[in-house]
Amino acid sequence: MKYLAAFFCIVFFAFSCSKSEKTSVKQSKLNYHFDEVYNNDLDKNQKLEHLDSALVLVNTFSDTDSLKIVNYFKIANRYDALLEYENYFSVVKEALKLSKIQRDSLSIAKAQYYIGDYFFYTSRNDSAYYYYLEAKKKYDRLDDKFNLAKTMLHIAYVYLYEKDFLGSEAQTIKVLNIANEIQDQGLIYECYVNLASSLSGMKNYEKALEYHFKALEKVQKLELEAELYVPIYEAQVLNNIGYVYINLNEYSKALENYSKALQVENFKNLHPILYSSILDYSSYAKFKLKNKDALRGFEESLYIRDSINDTAGKIKSRIHLTEFYLSQKDTIKALALNNEAYKLAKESNYNKEVLSALEFLTVTDPLHGLKYAQEYIVLSDSLNDLERATRNKLARIEYETDEIIQEKQEVINQNQLLIIISLAVLLLGVLFYVFLNQRNKQRELILKQDQQKANEEIYNLMLDQQTKISEVRNAEKDRIAKELHDGVMNKLASTRLNLFILQKRRDDATIEKCIGHINDIQNIEKEVRSIAHELNNEIFSDKNNFDSILEELIAEQNRVHSSSCSLFIAENINWENIEAKVKMNLYRVIQEALNNINKHASAENVFIEISLEKGDLKMVVKDDGKGFNVSRSRKGIGVKNMIERAKAINGALSIDSKIGKGTALTLKIEV
Repeated sequence: MKYLAAFFCIVFFAFSCSKSEKTSVKQSKLNYHFDEVYNNDLDKNQKLEHLDSALVLVNTFSDTDSLKIVNYFKIANRYDALLEYENYFSVVKEALKLSKIQRDSLSIAKAQYYIGDYFFYTSRNDSAYYYYLEAKKKYDRLDDKFNLAKTMLHIAYVYLYEKDFLGSEAQTIKVLNIANEIQDQGLIYECYVNLASSLSGMKNYEKALEYHFKALEKVQKLELEAELYVPIYEAQVLNNIGYVYINLNEYSKALENYSKALQVENFKNLHPILYSSILDYSSYAKFKLKNKDALRGFEESLYIRDSINDTAGKIKSRIHLTEFYLSQKDTIKALALNNEAYKLAKESNYNKEVLSALEFLTVTDPLHGLKYAQEYIVLSDSLNDLERATRNKLARIEYETDEIIQEKQEVINQNQLLIIISLAVLLLGVLFYVFLNQRNKQRELILKQDQQKANEEIYNLMLDQQTKISEVRNAEKDRIAKELHDGVMNKLASTRLNLFILQKRRDDATIEKCIGHINDIQNIEKEVRSIAHELNNEIFSDKNNFDSILEELIAEQNRVHSSSCSLFIAENINWENIEAKVKMNLYRVIQEALNNINKHASAENVFIEISLEKGDLKMVVKDDGKGFNVSRSRKGIGVKNMIERAKAINGALSIDSKIGKGTALTLKIEV
């Protein structure tokens, strides 16, 4: 036994190791594909092929494996980096679905946060706001302050995008308080950046610069996991500072900050979107300073943005080049570029850029200037209305979400009260039951004693009754035996002797004399039938031997005839509850059916089944014989007898047969 247990342990350990090894191999392959996505020697299509391979591998993981969710998020992050937002969304939805199956609250919150990012990237800020709020509630319940703060900051980004600068500022200050509490320097940096952007939106450029310089100071002290990214953060802040100086028309200071940002090593490969944006605004500052090198920067930025399909960047570059060529009096190029910017902005719903393009179209295409000016006014008014409507919608979403939370809390409180009341009632019920139970136990003791005496008396009465029944049965058997012996046997012997003379004499007188004795045989037959009828009724009234009677019938069938006959009787049939009359007629129907099969069917196999169906007794006799046409065949005496027997016991008999496919006889009896 010890060796057997040891063997199973070894097998289980080997299986576990094998499973762990397979998972490890899969993860190694995944890590290779993940690393290749960040390989700057590969183009975008090659990186996407690695991500597709990674996704195929991840889908082979079990839905109960937590690594599957982790790897889904890794794939989503890389689709995000490649600006493949639809693929990003598809993977995140799978992560959310799987997180709900595994009831992983943290992963559910993370997936909702990612979905919020998707809607934010695709300028559907009401949906983004909803999912950020959902994630925020879950992080709040989980007391995950870092992710709570990150989500709240993204809500502030939504406010900023919808030009609710005060709302964005207020939300960012809340995040900043949490960031200071948990001492997360990266989060503090992001808060400074968004506060500066909110202040810029309110045209408070002096205060905006103050927070931008705070962000620059903070980023220079950051100890990020990958030092490679620290210069990128610095470049981002310098870009923001340069943009503020652009708005202040201080182009020299703007160019100074843009130039510092562009000095980041391998910047173009590390972050092409940010690089092309800084290059474009640096060229714009040069253009405003009448630096002849501006055109080269504009064209390089446009080329990069076109190659990476940065839609917003493509529009902005064309608008800047439009302004540049207008200053050079080259209205043909200016008009062509502005038309491209206008078309792209319209297709992508970048309404702010549509306004900029319309403003230039009034200059580049003066013939249609009035039309463009009217379109500009209508769009500007509608955007203002849309911004107000969106801000109201965001407020309504938050209100309705809070209202739902409040309603849920009220339901929870009501349920808790009901539970307390139910427990109290249950406790009282238990106490009352114990009290009644104790009181009734004494009564039960007395009743048990009386019941025991009554049971003894009943048992003695049953024994007496059984004895009387046995005596009556034996007496009846003796009576029938005497009748057979004294009546039938004597008459048969007498008739035999009277007819014996025919062996010696066969003249007319002797034959005439013997005819009367032949008639006596018919009388004897009637007497035998009467006695047999009485005997059969007694046999079928026996409560325990009907199964054996049927088995004897089948055994006799198999012994005498060549066909193979089998019998199945359902175990749930209680023959004690079925009248003797029903059993006798059931037996006769089976007997007649077998007789017909033996005469006409030429069957090799016969199957008899007796079962209970919805409270009714059902008997089926099937054979694989030659069958017959039921509609054309006349009913013989045997079939008529079976139908009459069925009616006598409130039954219904049906016959189903096809030529060459055997016959099935079904009898249903209400019991």
